[in-house]
Amino acid sequence: MHKPAAYTLHRLFVGSYTDEKHDQGIYTILFDEANQHLQVVHQGGHAPNPSFIALHHTLLFAAHELSSRGMLAAYAIAPDGSLVFRGACSSPEDAGTCHVVVHPNGRFLYGSNYESGSVSCCTLTSQAAARSTGARLQVVSGGLPSVYHHGRSINPTRQRAPHVHTASFIPNTHVLAVVDLGLDTITLYQVDGTGPLKQPAQTIPIEAGSGPRMLAYHPTLPLAALINELGNDIMLFRYAHTQTTLATFSCPHWDLLTRLSLPTALLDGTENEALAAHSAFSPDGTFLYASIRGSDRIVWFHLTPEGRLLDRNDVSSGGQGPRHFSLSPDGRFLATVNQFSNDVVIFARDAESGQLHEMCHISIHAPSCVVWG
Repeated sequence: MHKPAAYTLHRLFVGSYTDEKHDQGIYTILFDEANQHLQVVHQGGHAPNPSFIALHHTLLFAAHELSSRGMLAAYAIAPDGSLVFRGACSSPEDAGTCHVVVHPNGRFLYGSNYESGSVSCCTLTSQAAARSTGARLQVVSGGLPSVYHHGRSINPTRQRAPHVHTASFIPNTHVLAVVDLGLDTITLYQVDGTGPLKQPAQTIPIEAGSGPRMLAYHPTLPLAALINELGNDIMLFRYAHTQTTLATFSCPHWDLLTRLSLPTALLDGTENEALAAHSAFSPDGTFLYASIRGSDRIVWFHLTPEGRLLDRNDVSSGGQGPRHFSLSPDGRFLATVNQFSNDVVIFARDAESGQLHEMCHISIHAPSCVVWG
């Protein structure tokens, strides 16, 4: 029987935490929307704990979260979705790499190192920058020293030292925004075409004890949503900047538009320690989503043109510990990873209301990140 044209197969990649039994931690999954079914079709990974992954054309980059060193790795994505290891860079001075981002020019990778409170950088060969298939890709380390943060904040257990959690490029700029959970700061670094981080251009303080974790950017407006893990809330900023070229950027201030608390109780009313984890705007920019571990929910708000967040709704994440989620490029689906219940869940999404409806799930050991590919 011919399937309706609207139905198709979707590919996803999932990063995870590994152990002796589950030692290859990057999964390639097919989502059959017509039959509401998920299937693992490939599994790979060069090193333990690929806890965060990012796609760049036909390449997949992984942050391998190790206590002994900092590590970023590159993989070529074959047509069938399998991964071919293409190189890694490792830094013994860094530890706990939990996030990776690609420079807009495609020539550099930046790793956020939670344990060492640092940002590391490694270079990619020209083949990667030229959007090759990855057949000759290598990752090269050298000449690009890490940048280390110093200090502490007020939480006696989680903020005794810097803990860089994520780094992201502000859209249409070469400015890297580094979120430090241990210091309660967002630090902006202007990055030129040679790659290394230099003196920070600006540091944006966040209320002490908030524990900022990550930034999400609106697809068209100068809005950024900050997830605070320890405060279990979300802050929406409007950032103002002047720009004469892609690499020339100044950010005199970020205006806080609103700050909203996120649910702390399970859907049955049971109170639990709640730690906000991830946030993302819908592709059309009309909704903002967030996940909370502990209360195990996916929350969404309607975003007005003036930058107000209204009409909060939420659903169960379908498991325990929704560490990360990702919206499909067309906005019709949301995939979330529940780290503590060992599953990946797909939700159908209504574009008008933002409502999520659980469709299907699959068991994956300690999943930590999911991207559509």
